[in-house]
Amino acid sequence: MHFHIVDTFADGRFAGNPAAVVVGPSFPPVAQMQSAAHRIGLPTTAYLVPEGAGGYMVRWFTPYKEINLCGHATIASARHLFGEADNAGRARLRFVSGHGTLYAERVGDLIAIDLPAAELTLAQPPAGLLEALGVAAADAVACAVSSDDVLVELASAQAVAAVQPDFAALGRQPFRGHIVTAVADDVDFVSRTFFPALGVDEDQVCVSAHCKLAPYWARRLGRRTFTAVQLSERGGRLGVEDAGDRVRVLGTARVRDGVHEVDLLPAPSLT
Repeated sequence: MHFHIVDTFADGRFAGNPAAVVVGPSFPPVAQMQSAAHRIGLPTTAYLVPEGAGGYMVRWFTPYKEINLCGHATIASARHLFGEADNAGRARLRFVSGHGTLYAERVGDLIAIDLPAAELTLAQPPAGLLEALGVAAADAVACAVSSDDVLVELASAQAVAAVQPDFAALGRQPFRGHIVTAVADDVDFVSRTFFPALGVDEDQVCVSAHCKLAPYWARRLGRRTFTAVQLSERGGRLGVEDAGDRVRVLGTARVRDGVHEVDLLPAPSLT
């Protein structure tokens, strides 16, 4: 099976978040898709099947699990597909998943993706969360929860950079993902995101987390448009726009040279 590697949200300072992109006439069996994603070993592998002009069915796999949404792998897919002859001259692509439809478009040298905003509820940090994150209670400014993730605002960008989670303890928390964030000096806000329950201890740049971060900071700062940086090991820079029930995320996407290959084999035991 052939795949391409695309680094999203990468620029001269940040290496961004890589994704693998696989395009085929049909989806392989789930066990084979999961096995290949595990062998590829990138944060997410996107599998794409053409569906009409400018449209693709899509499924996303981490090395350990299929997930219902991955924004950075969709941006990576769009960058690869915009370079294909079938999409010459197109400015917009459609991605249809089992959990809804996403659209990606060219904006100059950037790729923009439009996603549903998440509903957030302010709450006290759940029991054990701050300890699992390695965050002192004095550094926690506020906490909010969505249907799947929890967000903690910290007192400073330095506090976000200093977070050292206990990933085993985080994995026992009742959330898919864990977001820490703070206002910053050179951009509007910074963040880090952790998904040990999905086999990704720290995501390099997480688009779906910004479906929570955009409405959160829109309420906190009284603004709709932001610049953001994810302070992971590779790091990444994003443009973020809050549009009420939707969030628009913009970023770079760079295709690595060459076509890569992985064998389609039965899924190994991942336990």
